[in-house]
Amino acid sequence: MRRGFTLIEVVVAIAIVAITAAIGWGTMEKHMPRFRMISAAKGLKADLVTVQSLAVQTNRETRLRLVDSAGSCEDLNTWGGRYVMEIGNRSSSSTQWDVLPSDAEDDGSDDDQTDGWKDLSANGNREARFVCLQDWGTITGPGTDNADSVVFSPRGWLRNPVGDFSSSGYVELELVNLIAMEDGINDRVTVKVSRSGLVRLQTSLGAQGPDGAAGTGSSSER
Repeated sequence: MRRGFTLIEVVVAIAIVAITAAIGWGTMEKHMPRFRMISAAKGLKADLVTVQSLAVQTNRETRLRLVDSAGSCEDLNTWGGRYVMEIGNRSSSSTQWDVLPSDAEDDGSDDDQTDGWKDLSANGNREARFVCLQDWGTITGPGTDNADSVVFSPRGWLRNPVGDFSSSGYVELELVNLIAMEDGINDRVTVKVSRSGLVRLQTSLGAQGPDGAAGTGSSSER
């Protein structure tokens, strides 16, 4: 003979499910900023690789231009950041830049910029809540009008001057998990680009990427 569940048993079961769900949501919510930080770093790495590949394919220099940082990354209310991917009109010393996709040659106007802009800020196309693109300091870029830019030559090498590289030989950009920082935990990812154009990620917990990645040489351009 089958016996049904009593009302007390049903209530207890629902309470257990609710408590388990609440614990699971709390754990997931705590880790979401780190997940978003890693995703944003991987997106930035992929965009740098895309810009590098485009330079090689088109025999024109390309760049990833940093537009906005979120400052010192010390405040939960200052998260986000923006950058844009562009292609030049020459193999070196470009005088005009076309925001991706490349369409300015068609009619002389850069009408379509849908692929170029990347925005980590609120309501941006890469919104990453509580993830901060830290102020990158001084990146002069090669030549003129390339400030705040990571510039690739048609060989896939960086054209940035030596002064743009860290002491370890990379142009470095950092993304910070503000929730962790608020709790006193240094949780960040550094996107590192070598002179040869190799892009790797390094977290505050250790390096990620191919072993033996090289830094910059002593020359200012390649």
